[in-house]
Formats: sequence, C-alpha cells, structure tokens
Amino acid sequence: MRRFLMILLVLVLLGAGGWFGYQRSPLVRDFVDQQLGAQPVVAQQPTYITTQARRDQLATTVSATGNLEAAAETTLAFRSAGGRVDQLLVTEGQEVKKGDLLATLETIDLTLAVAQAKAALQISQAQLEKLQTPATESDLAAAQAAVKVAEASINGATATLNSAQAGYRQLLADLTPAEKTVNDARIYQAQANLTLAQHAYNEVKDRNNVGMLPQSAQLEQATLALEVAKAQAAVSEEGANQAQVAAAQNQIAMAQVGVEQAQSNLINAQNVLQKLIDGPKATDLAIVQGQVLQTQIAQMQAENNLANAQLFAPQDGIISRVNLRQGELTSSAQPAIILTDLDNLELKLWVDEMDMRQLALGQPAQIAVEALSGAPLTGKVTEISTTARQVSGIVAYEVTIVPDPSDAALRDGMSATAIITTAQVADSILLPNRFIQLDRQTNQAFVYTLVNNQPAMQPIELGLRNERESEIVTGLNDDEQVVLLR
Repeated sequence: MRRFLMILLVLVLLGAGGWFGYQRSPLVRDFVDQQLGAQPVVAQQPTYITTQARRDQLATTVSATGNLEAAAETTLAFRSAGGRVDQLLVTEGQEVKKGDLLATLETIDLTLAVAQAKAALQISQAQLEKLQTPATESDLAAAQAAVKVAEASINGATATLNSAQAGYRQLLADLTPAEKTVNDARIYQAQANLTLAQHAYNEVKDRNNVGMLPQSAQLEQATLALEVAKAQAAVSEEGANQAQVAAAQNQIAMAQVGVEQAQSNLINAQNVLQKLIDGPKATDLAIVQGQVLQTQIAQMQAENNLANAQLFAPQDGIISRVNLRQGELTSSAQPAIILTDLDNLELKLWVDEMDMRQLALGQPAQIAVEALSGAPLTGKVTEISTTARQVSGIVAYEVTIVPDPSDAALRDGMSATAIITTAQVADSILLPNRFIQLDRQTNQAFVYTLVNNQPAMQPIELGLRNERESEIVTGLNDDEQVVLLR
C-alpha cells in the first residue's frame, strides 16, 4: 500500500512539473501542442489612438444671427401749431448734416405776430421809462400853477353860488337901494372873476388840449356868472315871476355843481403835484415792470413760433422717410421726416435662454456680415434685454452688439452672425473633449495615459470648456501623451 502511494505521488509531481514547463517554456508548449494537435493562442493587444496635450489659449463662445439696425432713428415734426408746407428741401435717401434746413412752413402770420409783439414791447418800455424819469422843474411849476388855478376856481365857483343864492333871495324880495348896490357889486365881482379866468385861459390857450384843461371850464363859468349877475340885477328891478324863480333856482343848482367841480379839480391838481414830488409808487412801478416782462415773453413766444416753422436736422444722417408734400397742410402731431443715423449701426440678436447666463456687458464679439466678404468685424456687447420673447418657439432675449469702427460698407438691415467670447484663458494645457471621461458617480474626470506602453487611468481637474476642448488645470503635463481606448 505504501509503495502504491509513493508511485502515485511521483506521477502527480511529474504531471505538475510538465504543466509548469508547458506554461513557462514556449518550446515545451509548442512541442506538446504539436503532439496533441492544438492551435497556437495569439495574445490580443489593446487598440487605442493617442494625442498630445498642448499649451494654448481657450475661449468659450455663444453665437447668434441677427440684423444690423440704425442706432439712432429720429422722427422729426414741426413744433409749431401747424400750417401749410412752404418749402420741402430734401428727398428720401438724401444725406444731410447736422443743422441743415429740411423744410419750412408759411410764415406770413407768424412774422406779423413777431412785429406786433415788438411794438407792444416798445410801448411798455416807454411807459416804464416815463414812470422812472424824475419830474423836471417846469413840470413842477406847471403842476403848482394848476393848483393855484384850481384854488381860484373854487373861490369863483363859491362866489357864483353865493351870488345865485342872493339873487334868488332878492328875486323874492322888493328891491332896496342897498340891494341895488349889491347887484352892482355882484356884477363887478363877476366881471373881476371873468377877467381872472380870462387871464388864466390866455396862459394855456396855445396848448393842443386846451379844451380839456380846467382853465377853459373856469372861463366858461366866469362868463356865465357875469351873465347871471346882470340877469339877477334886471330881474330884481322888474320883480319875479314863476319862470324867473325857476331860473334862479336852476342857477343855484348850477353854481353848486360848479363848486363841486372846482373842488374836484383842486384835488386832482394837488394829487398830480404830489406825485411829481414823491415820484412813482413802488406798486405802480412793479405793475409797469410786470407789463414790460409780459410783452418780452410775448415777443419771445412769437419769435419761437416763427422759428418752429422751420425743420432742421438734429444730427448727421440719411433721410429715410418724408411724409410731407409742398403746399399741403401739416400739424405738429404728424411725423414729418424720419432721419436715420447710418454712421452708428447696431447688431440686434436673439440669444437662447440657455446661453444667457454666459453673457455680460462688454464681452467682445466677432461679426461676420453675410453680404460682405473679408475678415470678420469686431464689436462689444452693449445691451442685454431683461425681458424674454418667443422666437420660433424658443424663449430668447435680445442682445445688442455695437461694431467697432471700420471701413466696411455696412447698411441698415444686413444679416450678420456674431460669435461672442464669454470667457477666455491663456497659456493653459488643453485637451480635446473626446479624450476626457467622467465618473458619473464621483464626478471625477480622468484620462488614460501610457505607462510602460500600457494605458493607465489618470485623474485630472478641469477648468474652462467649450464645445471642442477643455482646460486641464491639474493632472497632465505639457506634451504628455493621452490615449483614447477603442
């Protein structure tokens, strides 16, 4: 039994050694395979492609297509109330400069209004100058003389009244020698008053407005008083009748009116003299100054209305639309001319909401105009709309790009595509996106590098990415080989 076990152990050892030789020695393995008729096994090598990490700059972009539009399109209209078009000096498509006259309205009525306003201003200014001019010595002397004449007129009017009253009493009584003496005295007094009034009248008779002066009325009253005195004397000698009594009463009433008028004339003369002495009141001066200011404003308004009948170009540009015809009526509410500034064009784009988070004001852009050949233009983002709009079923936001100055023949309405640079890094290690893999569970990015000619996993840290390449922050060196397994 022990011998059988020893033989079995030797056979097992010989078999194990043969298998080991078969695995370790190609000669043994080939010999055995040939004897047994087995096919040789060919080892499969992994297949892959390689690339080399490079150092360069990387940018992320957003692209969109839109149209060029004029940055400034001004609608012009006459600022006056309106009128008939007198001149139309431009046509659509015409280039104009700032300050050029474009159109005018008829201005006959407006010109007359300006002339009338100027005349009113001259009158008010003359009134103010007159009020502010101090009284001269001759003005004061004339005013003082007028006061004296008015005082004398009161005396004369009072005497006339007294005479009329006395005559009335005498008319009712019998005539006595003393009354006859009184009648004579009244006639003498009336003659004296007439002489005084005639003297006062002679001093002013050469004036143009002599009929309006109190001296004229006083002369008339003195003449009438003399006639009354004579009539009273005659009546007193003949005796009174009803008609005479009525006439005497009427004379008394007239004499009373004369006294009142003389008193009023004295007050007026005294006021005129006092005004000359005191000068103008502050309130009167303020009123006249306000009137001058009103007429000045009225003149400026009239001149402004005349100026508003002319339409000027507020800036350089192209006349894109004319809504006027010579001879037709127009109003300030009607747009007359549309002026487009083609020197400052903007590119209007609609950007998908998914790309909006990448955009910011001031970002640079390259602009390719479909109608123009040559190198792309450059520009910057100047406006980003805060409200969305449905564009072809997609939520989008309007973005404005202003092209940089160039010699390109840009026109309003041209189609253009803009590539906006949203982020950029320089001098970084870059790798094509297809060589980069991501562990979905850990979000760890990695690549395969060659280690001893065999692919080996290498963790990396990503930076900026675009649709083609990614920035490798850590994990790779310059010019390091990266493989993509197939």
